[in-house]
Amino acid sequence: MNRREASKAETKRLVLEAARELFSQKGMQDCTIREIAGKAGVSPASVVVHYKSKTALLEEALVDDIKDAVSRLMDSMPKGASLLDRMMHMSEGMLRFYDKDRKLYRSLISLTIFEPVSETPGMTKQSEEYVRFLSGMIEEEKASGAIGKGIDPMFAAASVFFLYLGALTMLFRMPEMSVETIVDALSSMMGQYLNGIKREHS
Repeated sequence: MNRREASKAETKRLVLEAARELFSQKGMQDCTIREIAGKAGVSPASVVVHYKSKTALLEEALVDDIKDAVSRLMDSMPKGASLLDRMMHMSEGMLRFYDKDRKLYRSLISLTIFEPVSETPGMTKQSEEYVRFLSGMIEEEKASGAIGKGIDPMFAAASVFFLYLGALTMLFRMPEMSVETIVDALSSMMGQYLNGIKREHS
């Protein structure tokens, strides 16, 4: 890495640190590029060079934290647990992660979920990896004969992921609702879905 590349990398690091702190303190909507630049000790133009919008900056500032949370959950997956329990291990873990700062992550999800995948590369990649991981678990169950031969693991994983997104929507839209209540509801819905694909297609 030459001096110019090192300088650009350092600028990005400073901007991301400043953005993460200010977004957490004030919320995404109340932060300006000028404030972020000032905290990072760079010019507003330098921020714009690296990030074309606050949404892009918010995504990059938070996606590594999400990736780390998912990795920890994958690494701590309970051995020998049922498919439902393993899937709920992932879902509950992420719901509790987002619950630590509902306001901040509500901004991230609401601003990225309906955007074209090309505009949200970090969240798109994370979602795709999450679904592939779920698909792998379903594929194992299918190979063991617990899930019918006609089930497509990727479609089944996508269905589970959409149930999780529904629970995440509840978390963000209903601040009065506890994580425990949302987890219980998701566990019931996911359990019914998994039991259905076993009974009907085995």
